[in-house]
Amino acid sequence: MKQIALAVATLITCSGTYANEALDVLEGKKKASDLVLPATKNAVAEESGITYPNAVWPEWQTRTFDPVWARATLFHDDTNPWVQHLAVTGYFEWQSASGEAEIKKEGGSTLDTVDLDSSETRRARLGARMRAFRNTNIEAVGEIAGDDNQSGIERLSGRTELPKNFGVTYGKFRPQFSAEYRQEPEFSPYPDRAMLVNMIAPAATVGIHFDHRRGDWEYGIGWFSSDSDPYIPAIQGSGILAVNVARNFVETTGDTVTRTRWHLDYLHNYDVGESRSAPSYNVAGRRSSNGNQLVLANPAFLNLFSTGFTLEQDRFSFLGDFMLAKGDTTAWGLTLAPAVWAVPGYLKIVGRYHYAGSNDPGALVSTMGASSDPNFDSSPFFIGDDYHSFYLGANAHIYKDRLVLMTGFENVLLEDDAGEGFNTNATIWHTGVKASF
Repeated sequence: MKQIALAVATLITCSGTYANEALDVLEGKKKASDLVLPATKNAVAEESGITYPNAVWPEWQTRTFDPVWARATLFHDDTNPWVQHLAVTGYFEWQSASGEAEIKKEGGSTLDTVDLDSSETRRARLGARMRAFRNTNIEAVGEIAGDDNQSGIERLSGRTELPKNFGVTYGKFRPQFSAEYRQEPEFSPYPDRAMLVNMIAPAATVGIHFDHRRGDWEYGIGWFSSDSDPYIPAIQGSGILAVNVARNFVETTGDTVTRTRWHLDYLHNYDVGESRSAPSYNVAGRRSSNGNQLVLANPAFLNLFSTGFTLEQDRFSFLGDFMLAKGDTTAWGLTLAPAVWAVPGYLKIVGRYHYAGSNDPGALVSTMGASSDPNFDSSPFFIGDDYHSFYLGANAHIYKDRLVLMTGFENVLLEDDAGEGFNTNATIWHTGVKASF
C-alpha cells in the first residue's frame, strides 16, 4: 500500500485520449451550458486536427453533478510555465453475476452444473494527472482491488508532445492493441472486455512508444518489457515490438456527423513462452471447470494481429474487430458490438457478439462470472476450441459516462470438440456500477 501511495504522490498522470469537452466541464475549464448545443453540422470540436461530434448531455445532469466532479481539479492555469493542470482521478467498478454453466458431452445429457454466482469489486483505482511544461501529460494510477495479481501500480507514465505532430509515451502502460483494449474500462459499455481480448492482450508493463500524426493518419511503434510486476516491472527479456496504424474519417451529411476510425495493430513477442506480460496470466497446472481437465501448458503467442473500426453517428455507435494470435497455438476471433441511445444522454442499449476459434485442443481459456479476464481468477475458468458469446444490456447514465448503472444478459457457448468433448453452455445475468472522476 505504501508503494501505491508513493506512486500517487508522484502525481505522474496523463489526460490522454479522453481529454474531451465533457471532461473540460468536469475540470471547471468550461461551463456546462457550452455543451448543450443543437445537433448541426457546425456542432463539432477540433482535437489534434480531427473533428468529433459534441457530447450533449441532459441539462439536469450537468446542473446537478458538474460542481461535484469539478472538485477533482486541484489546479488549472494555462499561463503557468511549469504546471498547467493538476487533478486527482478515481475509478470504482463493482460487478455481480448470477447464472450457471451446464457441462455435457456432445449429444449427451448434462454431466455437471457449475455455479457462476459471484460479486466482486472489479476495480478500485486512485491516481492523479498533471499537465506540465505545456507539452507533457503525466499519469499515475494505483489499483487497490483484487488479489496480488491485481493490486499495485496500474499505470505510471508520461507523454511528451514533440514538434511536427510527433509524440513519445514512456513508463508503465498498456500496449495499444484492438479497439476494446485501447479503450479505458471506465468508458466501456460492457461488463468486461471480450474473451479473446483478455486472453491474448499483454499486461501493462514498462515500455516506450513513439507516435506521429499526419492528416487523418496515425502511426506508432514501441517496445515493451516481458516482465509484468504488479508495481514496477523490470526491463526484462527481448520484449514485445508494437506497430500501430490508424486512420480517422469524419463525414458530414446535412445535420449528421459520422466519425469512423480504422486501426491495424501488430505485436511481436520475442520472448514467446517465457514472457510474463504476454499473456498476462498462467493457467498451466490448473484444472478447468469443464471436465476437470488439466492444462499442461499456458498459451504462448508469437504474433498478434488486430484490425477493425469504430463508428459514431448521432444516437448510434458500432465496434467491429478481428483478432489473430499465432504461436505454440493459434486462436482467432471477431467482435461485433452495436449500441444505441434509447433515451439520449441517459439510457443506452448495448449489444455484443463475440466469436473465437482454434483448431488446437484447449486453446481457448475463458473465465465466466463477474469477470472474463483469466488474470482476475476469482471466477471459474473453462477451456475449449470454439466460443460464442451473445450479450444484450441496458446502461443508465446517471452522470454522463462518469456514473453508470449497468445490467444485461449473456449466453456463452464453448465447445471442446478438439479436446475431451466437455462442452459448456452458460447463461449469466450481469449487474454492475461504474463511477469515475
